[in-house]
Amino acid sequence: MNSLALGLRLVVRGPRATQLRFLLMTLGCALGVACLAAALSIPAILAAHDGRAAGRDVQGGPSSGALFLERKDPFGSRPLTRIFISPPKTGTVPLPPGVERVPQPGEVVVSPALRDLLAERPGLKGALPGRVVDTIGPAGLTGPQELYAYVGRTRAQLPADEARPLGGYGNRWTAPDEAAIDDGTVAPLRFTLCCLVLLPLFVYLSVCVRLSAEARSRRLASLRLLGLSARDTMRVSAVETLCAAAVGAVLGVGLHLLVNAFVAQTGWVGLAWYPADGLPSAWTLAACLLGCPALAYLAGRRHAREAALRPLAVRRQAQPGKPRRWLAALLVLPGLGIVTAYCVLGVLGVHVEPSALTSFLVPAGALLTGAGLVLALPPVTAWLAARVAATTQRLPLTLAMRHHEAAPGAALRVVSGLVLLVYAASLTQGVLVELDQVSRRTAPNQEYAVPFRQVTAEQRAAMTGVEGVSGQAIVGDLKDDRGSVLVATCSQLERFVQPGSMRGCVDGRPLALHDAGTVPAEGVESGGTYAAELRDATGRVVGSKRFAAPKETVTVSVVQPSALMSTTLLVPPEAFPPGLHPAGAQLLLSGAPEPEAVQATLDRLAGIAPTAQIDPVGIVIESLRQLSIVKGLLGTGMILGLVIGVAAFLVSATDRAMDRRRRTATLTLLGIRTRTLRAAQCAQVLLPLAVGIGGALVAGRLAESSYLVTGGGAVFWDGEGLPLLLLSGLGVLAVAGLASLPMARRHLDPELLRRD
Repeated sequence: MNSLALGLRLVVRGPRATQLRFLLMTLGCALGVACLAAALSIPAILAAHDGRAAGRDVQGGPSSGALFLERKDPFGSRPLTRIFISPPKTGTVPLPPGVERVPQPGEVVVSPALRDLLAERPGLKGALPGRVVDTIGPAGLTGPQELYAYVGRTRAQLPADEARPLGGYGNRWTAPDEAAIDDGTVAPLRFTLCCLVLLPLFVYLSVCVRLSAEARSRRLASLRLLGLSARDTMRVSAVETLCAAAVGAVLGVGLHLLVNAFVAQTGWVGLAWYPADGLPSAWTLAACLLGCPALAYLAGRRHAREAALRPLAVRRQAQPGKPRRWLAALLVLPGLGIVTAYCVLGVLGVHVEPSALTSFLVPAGALLTGAGLVLALPPVTAWLAARVAATTQRLPLTLAMRHHEAAPGAALRVVSGLVLLVYAASLTQGVLVELDQVSRRTAPNQEYAVPFRQVTAEQRAAMTGVEGVSGQAIVGDLKDDRGSVLVATCSQLERFVQPGSMRGCVDGRPLALHDAGTVPAEGVESGGTYAAELRDATGRVVGSKRFAAPKETVTVSVVQPSALMSTTLLVPPEAFPPGLHPAGAQLLLSGAPEPEAVQATLDRLAGIAPTAQIDPVGIVIESLRQLSIVKGLLGTGMILGLVIGVAAFLVSATDRAMDRRRRTATLTLLGIRTRTLRAAQCAQVLLPLAVGIGGALVAGRLAESSYLVTGGGAVFWDGEGLPLLLLSGLGVLAVAGLASLPMARRHLDPELLRRD
């Protein structure tokens, strides 16, 4: 108890420098814990999102007597979901989560975000026929920015062949279709966030709890020499460290709660959530409130133990031992071996399919490489500093290299955060390149497919005249699985293909249709006939139509995905009797591919036929939404990593300058000019940082390429992002060099020169 009381007395009533150090340690731990809590809260936010999505999943069943129809359309990168409900005349209907009463025909219940959007875009009202009578509560929404609506309709207003009996809501057994992130994306996202946040965070917390490590070690050594036992000396050190870490952990959790309440509903990371979803779980609180003090104790234990066991060596500032090279090699060699092996397979053209093995080896290799890269800095830079000091004739460089050679471990604290940041940035770029291949759209036009059976002739005519629609055609099925038939003129066909790619088209007769990027279909030019089943406006079969296999072929180039993918025959519109169309017919529309034009066209088409399924060909709304979320989370991770890396550098550089005040004062007394001291200080920082950033760029590119090779995409090597990474590395070096200049001062403090 006496040692604990002594430790508290030193913290509370110690000199101003000790109190300032305690405050900085506390604030540093608070920032680190806040970042840790934010990173650990992401799974809870995603789980809450998926849980509410599963709880409102509409289930079919004959129990209630009501009918429902679900429609989901893209609105930018967000889905607009409409549930059309036709309640029975008698009986009760299951209530959706968050809804107080089922909307009757002519009534609409919308989410708060959709209600605000209706006020901004009145044109969207056509997709929600009826009067808005209520809003959906949080229990029925995945987030505050979700666009969701329940629309009341009569039975006659719902398509008879698509409406299903409403049984209830909630699905406990299968994953919801509206999961925030699918299972295949969770693994790369998790390992990328670990590289972006957790590795720099571990370094940052280690830096914070070891502030003024040299001065603290000398003070502990003095207590030991005054008669305090080794065990009590360790306890005195633990009191200060644990108090700062514990107070910082509490403040960090509070900071996380404040930021969570502010950011939650903004949708800043691509996903808006309710503040309650981001509250830290019991495991998160345990990791923050217990893990941070435990890490602080372990980080400070080595210096405290050395002061307790070797107090004279600490007071006389004996030269520290050489860094352990085997530990760095133990991590770097397996990590680089894994990522390099996959890069070699990519060079050889071997296509590695994504599997459970690759999803384990690639993240493991990336994490081992990143950790080994940091641990390899002291031995590598110490060896390099010795070689430079032996060959240079410049005094500033000699001072910097000899000091770095004597204490290479100090460089680890100063530059490791920035090195990990550059390494993680390269990894993040690879993940974004792989995800971007999913949503990249290069077609010159955007196609919209509307089933004939879901719209009337008047609605089809109105759709073809909508602003933003530049082309129209009809695509239907051919008998005997011989592909599909396109009913259009040459000018109409030209609206759906690459500009200038159409060759050999003649109006007025059937033509074989061939995409220049595919293999010609068998039997198209060898004679025979094609047959198409005819149907009337009600969908009833009224006969068939035969076409002789054409001798002429029209060649086009279509950007896939496209509704023309399986089309083998081009037929003029006059070939079909008025009012009849081929089986499986779809109205095909073409418009501009820009996202704003696509959204405006979808709004207008939905206003003409609210219950029709309008398919924007090639746009997977769930992929767009998930891509937006993943990019937002990775962007947040980059910001957290940047804050952590810069904070670790500033804290460690300032702390190191404070520890070197006596050495700087001694050199100044010996006549060394301030300009020389500043140059030495700058060189001492830039050497390990340049070596670390160079290694981070090389290792990061290898890890990124290994991820791309095993990701299943077409891109193996990302050369576009290399200039940006090089410029970022040079910028980090410039900022670090400028930040180190004010650390050398000419002020002489006699207290620093006094012999102990």
